[in-house]
Amino acid sequence: MDVLDPLTDPLTGPVRRLCVAVEGEGPLRGDPRSRLAEVVERAGVAAGLDHATLQIQPTGVLLVLTSGVDEARVVAGLTRELCTTLWHRNRDRAGDRRMRCRLSFHQGLVRITDDGFTGQAVTAVAQMCASDDLRAELAGSPASDLAMIISGPLLDDLAYPESPDLHKTRFRPVVVTTPTRSIPAYIHAVGPPG
Repeated sequence: MDVLDPLTDPLTGPVRRLCVAVEGEGPLRGDPRSRLAEVVERAGVAAGLDHATLQIQPTGVLLVLTSGVDEARVVAGLTRELCTTLWHRNRDRAGDRRMRCRLSFHQGLVRITDDGFTGQAVTAVAQMCASDDLRAELAGSPASDLAMIISGPLLDDLAYPESPDLHKTRFRPVVVTTPTRSIPAYIHAVGPPG
């Protein structure tokens, strides 16, 4: 995975991209964003995400994938590997000593500026990750270290028989309400691997 460098990134105009946001909860000593970035990068490498750019945000981590990636493989693979990475990290920890994460997926037009990635998709994926619905899903699932949310249109595109990890029956529909719009989405607390 690459770390964003706005001066050298080849993205020049708005391009449709898969966006991923991750926020962490629990013991994130030192710089919490760098610890979270380390966990996300480890999971991304395990999931085979070699075409993603990572940008550290004020509240977490943003991943922007290159256009043309197999979105179903990315969503299923990153979710699975982040769950596995958290399980390995937390297996000897209990309660509030565990790192837990909220994960969101959305796609849309993305631009790059001197400040990094911008656009409706970047804003929406961050709002979904910080939503009360996703926070409540993680809080209400004490056995899970990961809760994920995916925008409705994206899951509608990806939920096919060849994507068994993305069956709509695994998810609960929600509507994320923001100051400017409502985002239909699907939510799921991911259980331990195995």
